[in-house]
Amino acid sequence: MKNIVSIQSTVLNDKVGNHAARSILSVRGYKFYEIPTVILTSHKGVKNTLQINNDSLNPWVIFNNIRQTYKLSLNDLTIIGYTPNLKISKSINKIINLQNRVVLDPVMGDIGIGLYIKKDVANFFKKVVAKVKYVSANFFEWSYLNNKDVHNYSMSEIINDLKSFTKKFNNQVLIRSIPKNKKLLNIICNKKNIFVIETPYINFNERFHGAGDQSTALYAHYIYKKNSTKEILENVTNDIYSILLKNKTRSRKMKKKFKAKSLNNL
Repeated sequence: MKNIVSIQSTVLNDKVGNHAARSILSVRGYKFYEIPTVILTSHKGVKNTLQINNDSLNPWVIFNNIRQTYKLSLNDLTIIGYTPNLKISKSINKIINLQNRVVLDPVMGDIGIGLYIKKDVANFFKKVVAKVKYVSANFFEWSYLNNKDVHNYSMSEIINDLKSFTKKFNNQVLIRSIPKNKKLLNIICNKKNIFVIETPYINFNERFHGAGDQSTALYAHYIYKKNSTKEILENVTNDIYSILLKNKTRSRKMKKKFKAKSLNNL
């Protein structure tokens, strides 16, 4: 059985963080190892969310216990998500330095909400993003990592930054939910290829939480399946759109599958 370690928030009242990853990966046949970075009553973007801190919580210690007990490999995919403070970040950094295949989701904020973590943790993500093999970030997070204003970040700048970043660090980046003319773009890039895909915008009456965490879990799944870069983008986008559509209309029926286009020549 394939192993995946998920190190992110455990949320009591929302399908986000570890709960979101488990909902995607357990049904796809993975042995899922969940390590909490914090316990929350709801998503951090929700007003009055209670954060339950535990001074004895140490992801590095928990990870090593799981790794030794269940004989995990250095090549097993390891998802890193929401990190509440610098102490936990330093613990996670040891895991990033050890594991060969880390999928980093630098959970920091979103358009319309802004930054909802401490700046020292955001700066931690800026430092470690170059060390991981795979990145999955929403548009706000990618903009923040590149010191860009999310409202004045042109498509040409995004493409140039992605190409430069992936060529320099030999990794792969998935950017989610770039708004454009009432549609959303997802882009994937590595040192060889860059692709974009476009979907209609689904308008929810209330903000839908967990789509990013589920997308990252799907990203890990299709990496494990050794999909091509283009296939990863198409499969993640179509799967998450189907999930969102079901939550909006109670129907999974999609009129068509969305196809990715190459941006290699731009």
